[in-house]
Amino acid sequence: MRPKASSRKCAYSSKPSNKAADEPADKPDALKKPAGSKRSLTFAIGGVLTLLSVAGYTFLRQPSAPSSASVGPAVPTPLESVASKREIAKQKLDGLTYRERREEARRLGMLTEEEVDAILGAKENTWSVVGQGMRLRVDANQVSSNEPIEDYMSWKALQTNTEGQVARYMFGVFDGHAGYMCAEQIAARIGPMLDSSLEIIDQLSNNSAVSKTNPDNAPLQSTISRLRQEAGLDWDHTSLALTATFINMDHELVHGALAKYRKLQDATQMEELLGPAVSGSCGIVAVVDTETNEVVVANTGDSRALLGVRLKDGRWKAVRLSEDQTAKNPNESVRMSREHPNETVIVGGRVLGALMPTRAFGDCRYKWPLEAQQDLFPIMHSRGHRYATTPRNYLSPPYVTAKPVIVRHQLNANDKFVVIASDGLYDQLSDAEVVDAVAQWYEANQEQSATLVTQDKNAATHLIRSALSTDRFGRRSDTVIRRLLAIPPPHSRRFRDDISVTIITLDRDQQ
Repeated sequence: MRPKASSRKCAYSSKPSNKAADEPADKPDALKKPAGSKRSLTFAIGGVLTLLSVAGYTFLRQPSAPSSASVGPAVPTPLESVASKREIAKQKLDGLTYRERREEARRLGMLTEEEVDAILGAKENTWSVVGQGMRLRVDANQVSSNEPIEDYMSWKALQTNTEGQVARYMFGVFDGHAGYMCAEQIAARIGPMLDSSLEIIDQLSNNSAVSKTNPDNAPLQSTISRLRQEAGLDWDHTSLALTATFINMDHELVHGALAKYRKLQDATQMEELLGPAVSGSCGIVAVVDTETNEVVVANTGDSRALLGVRLKDGRWKAVRLSEDQTAKNPNESVRMSREHPNETVIVGGRVLGALMPTRAFGDCRYKWPLEAQQDLFPIMHSRGHRYATTPRNYLSPPYVTAKPVIVRHQLNANDKFVVIASDGLYDQLSDAEVVDAVAQWYEANQEQSATLVTQDKNAATHLIRSALSTDRFGRRSDTVIRRLLAIPPPHSRRFRDDISVTIITLDRDQQ
C-alpha cells in the first residue's frame, strides 16, 4: 500500500498510502481488480558521480564569434514535463466530487513513453554481492503514488562469520501508512540493530559475557533473553535476531519515544520523537545466508515475499515466503479474538474498524495507554497528525503487535530469485503474475535467451512496468501505464498505491 527524499543513512529507503481509516476499504478506481483477485523508495545509497570539467580536456578550440540568433526557451526534461502535466491535471481534479474525479481522471491526457520511462528509471538501482556460496544480483526500484512516498527500503551486509567473511545479507521493504516517519526510521535503524542482535545471540550461545560497550543494547539483550526463555533454546540465530529486532524497534519507536518526551517535556521535540509513533509501517525483511543456502523472512503486516522456482519442465512456480497479516488471515483473526476476549476487535475487516494490517510498527493509537492518548493526541492533532485520535471501543490495548511471523526456507538449485515488495505491487498482480513477469526478465537477461528481449535491464523496473501496465481484467497495454502515471497525487492514490520492489537473483554459477 505506499518514499520521501531525505538524508537517510540506510542503503536505500522509502511509502505513503494509508492503511488507516481514510483509505477506502473498497478501491473505487476504474483499474481496480475485480472481486476475488488480489489487488512506491527513495534510495539513500552512497555514491559519487565524477563530473568531467571542460578545463580537464586535452584539447581546446577558439571561441566562436557571438551569434546574433536569438536563443529559444530551454526544452523541459521528461520529468519536468510530467510535473507540469500533473499540476494541470490536479487543478482539474481538485474540488470535484468523488464521482466527478473518477470520470475526469479518465479524460486526462496520457504521458508519453519517454515520460513513463523517466519515471520508471528515476529510482532504479542494481548491484551485486559475492557471498560464500553464491553471487547475489540485486535489482531495486520504486514508484510513488503518495506525495511524499511512504515506502522505504534498506539493505545491509550483516556481521562476518568466524572466518571474517560476510555471508548474510539483509533486504527490507517498509510500507508506511498515516505518514512516512515510521517507515523512514525503521529503514535507517533496522540493519545496525539486527547486527547487534546477532552479536548478542552469538555471545549468549557461547556462554561468553555480552559486550557492554553500548549500553543502548541493554533493552535488546533483555528482549532476546525473554524470547529464549519463552521458546526454549531451539531458535536458530537468524530467526531469533529478526524477532527480537522487530519487537525492540517497535518498543523504541512507540514506548521509548513516549518516555523520553515525557521526561524532557520539550514541545519543540514532539514531532521528532512522537511523529514516528503516530504514523505506522508494515515491514518485511529477508536475510539470505549464502553460506548455509537459506533464506529467512520476517514479516509484520501485508507486504509479501515470493520465491521464483523453476520446475523441471521449464515452467515457473510462485512460492510464498510470508503470509499477509490482516483480518483476512484466519490465524490472525483467531489470535486477535484470543488476546481480546469478549470484544469485537475486527470491524469491517479492520482492527477496531480502522487499521487494515493486524501487525505493524508504530500506530501508537492502538498501543499507547488511553491516558497518554488523551494527554498528547489533541496537541498532535492540532499540529497536523490527523491520525492522532483514539479508536472507538478502545478497551484493552495493545491491539497491534510488531512481532513478526518467521518463514525459513532451504534454498536449492531450482530456486532462482526472491521478490520482496510492498502490497502496492500485489494490488496489481497475483503471485503467479509477479513470478511470471520476473521469470521473463530472468530468461531474457540472466540466461541470454535468443527469443526473449525485455525493455528494462533492471528486474524491479521490468516488474513495476508490468504491474502498472495491467488493467483490472489482467490485460497488458502501454496505454494503461501512460494513463495511470498521468494522474497526480493525491488523487492517484484512488487508482494505485506506492510500489517498492527488491529482487534478489540467486546466481550459483558466477561466484
